[in-house]
Amino acid sequence: MAEKTVKLSIPEINKDTTLSVLATLDGKKLELPVEYAKVTGEELAEIRESYGKLIIPLEDVVQQWQEKLFEVSFKGHLSKLELIAINSEGVFVWDNVKIYKVKLSTGHTLNLLKAKMLEGKKFNRRRGVRIALDKTMEIQQGGEMIKVVVRDLSYCGLGFVEPGESKIKEGEPFILFLVESTDEGDKLVGKFKGKVINQRELPAGGVFSGCVISSEHSTFLQRYIALKQMEQISGKKRAATVERNVDGVNWKNKIVNSLVESLDE
Repeated sequence: MAEKTVKLSIPEINKDTTLSVLATLDGKKLELPVEYAKVTGEELAEIRESYGKLIIPLEDVVQQWQEKLFEVSFKGHLSKLELIAINSEGVFVWDNVKIYKVKLSTGHTLNLLKAKMLEGKKFNRRRGVRIALDKTMEIQQGGEMIKVVVRDLSYCGLGFVEPGESKIKEGEPFILFLVESTDEGDKLVGKFKGKVINQRELPAGGVFSGCVISSEHSTFLQRYIALKQMEQISGKKRAATVERNVDGVNWKNKIVNSLVESLDE
């Protein structure tokens, strides 16, 4: 029997779908979490009647951290803009999307993401944007705590190194205790379920493990990865508290200026 092809179309995307926009400029990539807008049935009907079925209503494009919002304003010289959607079936991507700011007849102002294709392409989860960490952390498997050096992390995977022989069993679930350095020492960011899907011995000794992280952590890790990317690009650490960017800041100097275009332009 032929394997069933898993698909996702724009009209099937809803508030339960984890969404992000991948922006590319001068070879640099920044993945920004976005949220499906809170709209009424009447507003959704108006959107589809006025703008078509290849539209996704979005809340203002923001980065979220511990229930605090700092708005990222977009305007741009972007070479590429992609939509990434995650559900229980996998990860899907739409190339060359655009985002517009509109005002509905109800007075509700929101963003609309417009795609060119109805269905997204299935996306390899391990191709998600990664940040380099190179930090010692602990992994729990079978009741044992094992120290590893986490090399990199994305919202759907990580890679780590163990000196000598690997103590982590391939294909069996583990829990990663993700920590980051602060002025007061290491701080626990969270605990994340994953499993090793491949291992290889390193020429200089030790074993490198490539892993996937459970999709239940995708939304949190998307925001965390975006925060770390912005720190790396701006060269400034962002506190995990409320922070707001000033509108009109040039992306080359401050990460992003604007993804949002006007339908009247």
